Amino acid sequence: MKVVKKIFLSLIGFVLIIAFQNCDQKGFGVDSPPIDLSSVLGLPQNDPLFAYAWHLNNKGQSIFSSTSGVTGNDLNLLKTWNAGVYGKGITVQVSDDGVEYSHEDLAANYNLLGGSRDYFNTVWTSNSAPPTDSDFHGTSVAGLIAAIGGNGKGSTGVAPQANLIATNFMSDDVSKTSDVIADQPKGDVDVVNMSWGFPQNSYNSADTAFEDQLKEGVTNGRNGRGKIYVKSSGNSRVEEVAREIDDYRLGFCVFDDYSNTPYTINVAAYLASGIVTNYSSPGSNLWVASTGGYDGVKAPAMVTTDRKGCSLGYANSGLTGNSGTIGSGFQKGNNGNSGCNYTVQFNGTSSAAPTTAGAVALLLSAYPKLNWRDVKYILAKTAKEAALDFDNSENYLYSLNSTTYLSQKSPTGYKWDEDWVTNAAGFRFSNYYGFGKVNVDKALEFAATYTSIFTTPLVESSQSVTGLSVSIPDFSSTGATATIEFTADITIEAIQITPDVTHANAGELAVELISPRGLRSVVIPMNNALDKIANIRNMRLLTNAFYQESSLGTWTMKVVDGRSGTAGTINGWKINVMGQAK
Repeated sequence: MKVVKKIFLSLIGFVLIIAFQNCDQKGFGVDSPPIDLSSVLGLPQNDPLFAYAWHLNNKGQSIFSSTSGVTGNDLNLLKTWNAGVYGKGITVQVSDDGVEYSHEDLAANYNLLGGSRDYFNTVWTSNSAPPTDSDFHGTSVAGLIAAIGGNGKGSTGVAPQANLIATNFMSDDVSKTSDVIADQPKGDVDVVNMSWGFPQNSYNSADTAFEDQLKEGVTNGRNGRGKIYVKSSGNSRVEEVAREIDDYRLGFCVFDDYSNTPYTINVAAYLASGIVTNYSSPGSNLWVASTGGYDGVKAPAMVTTDRKGCSLGYANSGLTGNSGTIGSGFQKGNNGNSGCNYTVQFNGTSSAAPTTAGAVALLLSAYPKLNWRDVKYILAKTAKEAALDFDNSENYLYSLNSTTYLSQKSPTGYKWDEDWVTNAAGFRFSNYYGFGKVNVDKALEFAATYTSIFTTPLVESSQSVTGLSVSIPDFSSTGATATIEFTADITIEAIQITPDVTHANAGELAVELISPRGLRSVVIPMNNALDKIANIRNMRLLTNAFYQESSLGTWTMKVVDGRSGTAGTINGWKINVMGQAK
């Protein structure tokens, strides 16, 4: 059995559940004019809790927290809404712990006719996947995607006319098996939201069946244009080492191999202030960042749907910050939440993924002929760069607490990670934001005149080297390197590497991939949460930093030892390039 977790932040800890876890014409046009929601229901902005939705329109509001957001740090989508694009015709699957589909702000957008999957029973059915009393995560996720807009209730989803279906595989009462998780990419839908992942204090290899279903979905889904899979990066920026109590290291999204394919859009989270959060898992496999929020007490969280009534969901969760008193008892029925049907405390990369899924629904609603690779390209091309919140010349843990983490300071002369880098194709990339923050209006504006550059199928090409014996200097910024001369000419869409490195403690090591043009991508950071695990072997690691570059030339893997006492050896490595053949 493996451990899968719902990705949302709680100051008393993470919620865990046990489980295994072409178009080539100029522009794409709109098949038919979108329906203007204002003529049907009224403007989403008129919903009573819309003023709390900083992720939709950030005016510097504090909601009920002690600090305020910073104006303008939101999804930038009001022009898209004003053009009458609300996600109509797009179906989003909420792969989670079920959805309370009869909720007043969800029911009209929930597809009761089929598609949802209920795993409570031995024989799976196409029921509505209702949650048990202890499950409320999926209901909040669903509201961020497609809560009804302009109905005079609650707030509104990013795509308030999109359709919803759900699975309940993360429900506390579901018997979790490998085939259940492999079933999550399935479904006759356009977008799948996955606000879940594996703990990042160890490496978790993805089940082959799950990856096969992702590949099936991008190949045949949406009439051959490919389904869009949106996945949370995780809340493990600082992770407790699984083998040692009260010992903390850096989590990294690549340790969750379910996020190491080109088929998912991995999403980091930022605060209402616009800065990446202190919980959001960084990683070279990130694609974009979106709105995640904080705890609703120290800084704004997200407003969204909750389980109905004052005895379920956040109203009865007992989260730190006291759900009963936040906002003068908002979640217990006060301050405009008379039925206890909404929360202002949802957060984490669990929030960042569904707001991205909603953004994708808006894009596909306006331009349905986009394929899955087009969607990724447009998000990357139009994403907004943002500042980091720490000095990259030092280890993040050291900057948090120089006394406790003094031993984790990087070797002299070693820059443990980059800020923003520019690759040879002109894309800016960061391990903390991916290509940047989702920018809805700019994405749709770009799509209006976009011609697909993906005219041939995605190809893969691998090369490897074995039989090496390269010594890794102990506690030295010099490190050790091994090279591969890559001979296939591919326009890169993703790169996976598999190091073969022996060392008594993988947590001491940093692993980098350096392109033929000298760009460095840190795929494992120094002082990472693999601490006290021996060796880096059979760990497939993905980086998006080289997106749209050429694969030709000499690629270098560099390994640096960040603590004294133990030396290691590079025995070999493999590089797998995915993209478009030239």
